[in-house]
Amino acid sequence: MADSILGGIVINEILVDPNGANNFDTDGNGTAAATDEFVELLNTSGAPIDISGVELWDAGNGNWFTFPPGTILQPGGHAMVMAGVQAGGSLPTGGPDDLFFDAGRGSAVINNGGDNVVVYDPGADQFIQATFNGDPQDNPPVDYAGFSPTATRSGAGENFGNDQDGFSIQRTPDGGNTFVNNQTPTPGTSNICFTQGTLFATPFGPRRIETLKPGDLLNTQDHGAQRIKWIWSRKRSAEEIRANAAFRAIRIEKGALGRDLPHETLHVSQQHRVLIASRIAQRMFGVAEILVPAKDLLAVDGVEVARPAHSITYYHILMQQHEILFANGVPAESLYLGKEALEALDPAASDALHRLLGLHKGALRRRPAPARHLTKGRRVHRLVMRHLINGKPFTSVSDMAQ
Repeated sequence: MADSILGGIVINEILVDPNGANNFDTDGNGTAAATDEFVELLNTSGAPIDISGVELWDAGNGNWFTFPPGTILQPGGHAMVMAGVQAGGSLPTGGPDDLFFDAGRGSAVINNGGDNVVVYDPGADQFIQATFNGDPQDNPPVDYAGFSPTATRSGAGENFGNDQDGFSIQRTPDGGNTFVNNQTPTPGTSNICFTQGTLFATPFGPRRIETLKPGDLLNTQDHGAQRIKWIWSRKRSAEEIRANAAFRAIRIEKGALGRDLPHETLHVSQQHRVLIASRIAQRMFGVAEILVPAKDLLAVDGVEVARPAHSITYYHILMQQHEILFANGVPAESLYLGKEALEALDPAASDALHRLLGLHKGALRRRPAPARHLTKGRRVHRLVMRHLINGKPFTSVSDMAQ
């Protein structure tokens, strides 16, 4: 459980050093500079929280930012504070519940070699604290000049691990207990490491799904690099997710399906299919590789229904034909124009898809050829149990050659 103040405010993401192989330009002025660094907070509760007067502290710079009066952070909302917007730059933008602030500094706050990030609530005289890059944990009431001598720490303090220059250290998913350090920073937007944040294999390296567009190339398991035909997305609000359990994502932890699969935690919709490939599948279904809904894998350790406090954006990627793509390393299907997927489209998206394909209404009801055998339900549950009993990975065919 993440350390929090005010009943749900946590430190969610830290960009330590914008300069590196990735060079992240937070303010978009064309140059990744020291003041592009940022700290992002998240409201993990189910209610708005007034963060007016909450302070950010640093050992070398003291109280370097205070949230202004009237700052209300909505459930699932992000509050990003950038060290300083440079000439020609501007603050990033996000969703309607996300807030962005310029600390107005001309030099960096965060020590790239290792530091503490402290967030202090004067009202409760309480603070939360994150360390990174091996920096020892400070004792702010004693170590920081001007800090409240009576303040108490909420939680034990959190170690965010080590950073990679140009990448942020971020929780995955938002508010979670796993930290990743090799993802493109997401200032003021969800870390929900297909949902937003998913990385797809391309001929030119991994790409986040929200950066893809029709015509871009994706690696496929069967046909090499293929172009995207159409992308559709739909955002589900936190209220919709709480009201309808069908909108909750399936969370697949790093390594849950086999060695290093997924590479990073993956979130997909409940009906989205992933590939299982094994001798067990061959014996049960007569084919070595099958596609199964993510929700049928819930018996697997590290696979669960996610219950985030924030909105989720779901994406559909349509290829020229049904393909096996690689999402955070996991073989998973592209959009299959079957009954469930078509019913998920809103009328405008359905009309757009029919126009794109040059088809009249209702013509898509005929099921196209799937990339692999499709199955679900009890037989998949039995397959999963046999994998678990025998300790076999779900997405590896290495045992088939034995």
